[in-house]
Amino acid sequence: MIARMRTFVPGLLLACLWQTAAFAQCAPAPDSPYFFRNLSEERADAKIAADRAIYEKLLSPAFESKSADGKPLSRNDYIAFELAAQPGAAGRRFYSISQYTLIEHRQGHTVATYLLREGTTQKGETRMVESQVRETYVVEDGKWRLSAVEVTPAADDLSAQAAH
Repeated sequence: MIARMRTFVPGLLLACLWQTAAFAQCAPAPDSPYFFRNLSEERADAKIAADRAIYEKLLSPAFESKSADGKPLSRNDYIAFELAAQPGAAGRRFYSISQYTLIEHRQGHTVATYLLREGTTQKGETRMVESQVRETYVVEDGKWRLSAVEVTPAADDLSAQAAH
């Protein structure tokens, strides 16, 4: 009986360790849409937290974007614009990313698009803006960096799109 317990207990422990390892999550690979979605979410979290360091880390030195009126924004102007709303200044801020798609993916270059919902909740009232975002990533110094962002208003009737 004791001999059986000596082999049973280690076997049980190995089975538990195997199950734990099987369900452990690994970071997504750079060829996965999840890898780039994580970068987009990291930037959205940084916007809410007003964390300039994250933007500095993620954006390419040659970063390009445009303002809502079509004027070019430098990297520094873009970061300043993104961080202009201070956390907590307008209530509880939130975001949601959906319909994330890699449009183009080749070695050292990726283009992704997604629907971004950003908003605030204050005194029981929620305000939200929906935008279609197109991001271009390039590899610089061995790291994926955001080199361009295009933001356009989302379609007005999302329920009509979902029905088709």
